[in-house]
Amino acid sequence: MARNLGIKEAKQRAGRFCAIRERSPNELFEKLQNWGLSGEEASRLVTELSKEGFVDEQRFANAFCNDKFEFNSWGKLKIKAHVYVHKLSSEAVQNALDRINSEKYEQRLFELAKVKWDRLEKEDPLKRKQKAVSYLANKGFEQDLIWSAINRLENKGQ
Repeated sequence: MARNLGIKEAKQRAGRFCAIRERSPNELFEKLQNWGLSGEEASRLVTELSKEGFVDEQRFANAFCNDKFEFNSWGKLKIKAHVYVHKLSSEAVQNALDRINSEKYEQRLFELAKVKWDRLEKEDPLKRKQKAVSYLANKGFEQDLIWSAINRLENKGQ
């Protein structure tokens, strides 16, 4: 942005910016600096907007983790890796990850594994297993859960 905003105008714009969707405190801080506020002013404004409920670290972490699981079918490892850029506390991230229903999580993993497994039906058995495991690992699921799902699928085929 070419011109620097005053504190009052920046606060109004930041309020609208946060009303569009959940924002992390770091995302808001960077946006305020892009609008020409100093680091100190931006930090003060983030604190003020946090107190007023416009931005909340835990609420953002919950929304981020839920959305990435529900809409992108990401596993916890991938979610954790991508939320890192928002510079959230590890406690907020862990609380948000813990909110993901474990039964639903394992069911989603199994569904993804089954679809991939069925698509690889004509592959050599070893390649089939390797590709399915690689796919699920890229989605961010934990190795023990991946192998459990693959073993279930492999045993069903016999």
